[in-house]
Amino acid sequence: MLMRGHGATMVGGSIKQVVYRSIYAALNAGLQMDALRLGEATFLEPQEAAKAAASNDKVIERPWALWKRQAMG
Repeated sequence: MLMRGHGATMVGGSIKQVVYRSIYAALNAGLQMDALRLGEATFLEPQEAAKAAASNDKVIERPWALWKRQAMG
């Protein structure tokens, strides 16, 4: 959810999922802006988006471990 003047709000079933979605939402927004400069974008169909979300949810542990190591120095 985007809130004018306040940024975005992320939800998820766990803290790990919310952090994952937050980080990748920011990265994907930048990529989408770059892509739109090249022309019209073709967005995922609802079924494709659901499959992508399910696939992403299966790999959350890997980036979480990396971020945790980075945070701990």
